Amino acid sequence: MTQLDTAAHRTAVVEALGVLGSGPEERFDRITRMTQEAFGVPLTFLNLVHGGVVTAQSTQGWQQGGSAPAEQVFCSTTVMSDEPMVVPDASLDPRFAHLAAVTEQGVRFYAGAPLSMLDGTRVGTLCIMDAAPRTLSAEDLDLLGDLARWAERELGHSIEQDRVRRVVDGLVPAPVTVPGHTLQVLTLPRDDSGDVADWRLAADGQLHVTVGSVPAAGRASALLAAAVRAAVIARTDVPMEDAMVGLEAQVAADLSAADTVGSLFHLRLDPASGHVAYGDAGHGLAVLVRADGTTESLRSQDLPIGLQPAAIPRTPGFLDLASGDRIVLCTDGVLAGVGALDDLLGLTRASADGAELVERVRAVATGGSLVVLTRD
Repeated sequence: MTQLDTAAHRTAVVEALGVLGSGPEERFDRITRMTQEAFGVPLTFLNLVHGGVVTAQSTQGWQQGGSAPAEQVFCSTTVMSDEPMVVPDASLDPRFAHLAAVTEQGVRFYAGAPLSMLDGTRVGTLCIMDAAPRTLSAEDLDLLGDLARWAERELGHSIEQDRVRRVVDGLVPAPVTVPGHTLQVLTLPRDDSGDVADWRLAADGQLHVTVGSVPAAGRASALLAAAVRAAVIARTDVPMEDAMVGLEAQVAADLSAADTVGSLFHLRLDPASGHVAYGDAGHGLAVLVRADGTTESLRSQDLPIGLQPAAIPRTPGFLDLASGDRIVLCTDGVLAGVGALDDLLGLTRASADGAELVERVRAVATGGSLVVLTRD
């Protein structure tokens, strides 16, 4: 990558952080304040380098949010290196002696550590300045590096939030029309939710519906849920008996790295006949509600994704929908608002159709997914 390409990429990443022009933020000011106190200097900056400009995202002792041309700022040099830069006396350093900060503001000492994102892009610096020449010990450099890592985490949190938000928004599939059937859905996604919900028509005309959950710490759950859903979608046209095996193989490493497992319920409906084949991988939140009000739990002894031994095949189930029969699927998030599964069944029996059930659940649920499939 050329210097020009690197600068353009850096600018794109800085803009993706979404913090430029956002005004003072305590999470950044806390870092520069603690840095100032730790080193006993009059000036500290958390600077972002973008588009030939250096912007003070947070500063102590200087104008908040101020910007300067990159060629007039120490940090434009620091951001080019993986290592901290220390200038004991800028007036004696030919690289910086001409800078306005030195000739007009009287800065002599500078030390800065580059700030990098997870992809390695250096987006700015955490730096300190003084009017008197100074040196830093190895312990001082370690401390500056630790504070810089803190700043990186805060900046990365911003871009990670945006990434997760886009992932969560992308987890909701488009509506589908199923001949002879009505599909009603409710999705209330959250950034910290590991819900998996998908419905789509396969090339052979069958309806595929998947509901599940991947619990994990914080926002990792949404990213893992996206990986599982992608594995489901990739097997839309794979026979039922092979789809789950391939899905497990694809996501096993991600689940293992996160020290978690995933529950999943997957069904395939032939709209012409009402015949349903389904598999339950430890989910247990799927119920058939017949037109006469009787119910049947659609669960198996199969274990969650990531726990089923490879030597033990999964066992599919089968059923045929008659007119007025409904299959109700949900995630734990829905039950957190509704109550137990029996409470959801009570709402189902009290609702004239799937649309009414969705609205009843929407009124009490704060998250999760609900799918209601009814044969007309």
